[in-house]
Amino acid sequence: MTDTPHKEAQHLHRLILFSDAVFAIAITLLAIEIHPPEHWTGVADLLGQMQHKLMAYAVSFAVVGVNWIAHRRTFSRLRRADGVLDVLNLLMLGLLALLPLGTELLWENGTTGSVMVYVGLVTAIGLAHALAWGYAAMFAGLAEPMPTAEKAYVLARVALLPGLMCGLTFLSIITRTSWGWLGMALVVVGLSLVNRLMARRGAPAAVQTAEG
Repeated sequence: MTDTPHKEAQHLHRLILFSDAVFAIAITLLAIEIHPPEHWTGVADLLGQMQHKLMAYAVSFAVVGVNWIAHRRTFSRLRRADGVLDVLNLLMLGLLALLPLGTELLWENGTTGSVMVYVGLVTAIGLAHALAWGYAAMFAGLAEPMPTAEKAYVLARVALLPGLMCGLTFLSIITRTSWGWLGMALVVVGLSLVNRLMARRGAPAAVQTAEG
């Protein structure tokens, strides 16, 4: 008979594998939906006709990649999974699977409304991810031991960062200014400083745990 710890580890492992498959399919569909124009006279003309599609593809590729990295990092902090986490993770993956549709909306429509819908979708993905992490780390005890402040920081980061970075990206693209890129740089620097601070605070706690 399979022991309980092994079953729990297998459950989490299969959950992560399934999630990785959805991320891979979503990022592949982004490229499959791109089709060249019927008539073009050269590379410059080809790129000119496809610039909106390629720009939307680049943004969505980055969105999927960033969310996959965030998912990998948060789920690496978990020790086990349960049925509720399965459902919450499926909610996030279901929203993520809509990204190819949102991307097509961007290049077919290109209006402010389509951008708002896209940014709203990316924000919803981050909030769903945060919901899964909040349940696992703060309510169900599925995460590895860590300070409450660190759990809250991870929660805020996965909830707010995707929509914020996506919004700043489109700010620079639409206005053709560097304000969005500057904002992203400031966010990255701020996160780096907070990460260092959290690491310094976590080191003494880890030493105390080891000594205990």
